[in-house]
Amino acid sequence: MDAHARKKIIELFERHRATPGAPYDDAHFLDFLLAKPKSKRAVYNSFGGLRRFNAFVDDVQYEFAVCFSMNDRDENYPLERFVSRVLELQKSRRGSLKSLDNQVKAGAGWPVLLLADLGLLIASLFLKTSPLAVAAIIGIAVFLNSWFCRFAWRGRAYLAALRSRIETADG
Repeated sequence: MDAHARKKIIELFERHRATPGAPYDDAHFLDFLLAKPKSKRAVYNSFGGLRRFNAFVDDVQYEFAVCFSMNDRDENYPLERFVSRVLELQKSRRGSLKSLDNQVKAGAGWPVLLLADLGLLIASLFLKTSPLAVAAIIGIAVFLNSWFCRFAWRGRAYLAALRSRIETADG
């Protein structure tokens, strides 16, 4: 086990926690990104938890010039296994780049946005007799599409920066 890598991962973990410095269980440390996790895998069961989790994982990936696979992101690794997985990935730049390519191919989730827009369009057709309701739906659509485009752009920029970092990392 690399003590330096473990220390850096814990620093990043503490930076993203709801309650930095609070005790946590190494066996499911990712759940302790939340203030008081109620169960194992709790971090995956809320928008706030996923936001903290993704920010933490993104920082770890960038710091160590690695990219977790989609399966890795779904695992609730104990701390020691998480650290060892990061070290494994550092030894396999090709594996990280393959995982990165898979994330790029998966995209930001444009089909979800299209479904939301379709739902808003249908709602506006049902409410077409109320100009105020249609205006509200248009406002919601503009906000939703703007937010999503910003989210997708930031995600794409992050993945491009991560690719550069992985490609230029010392092997």
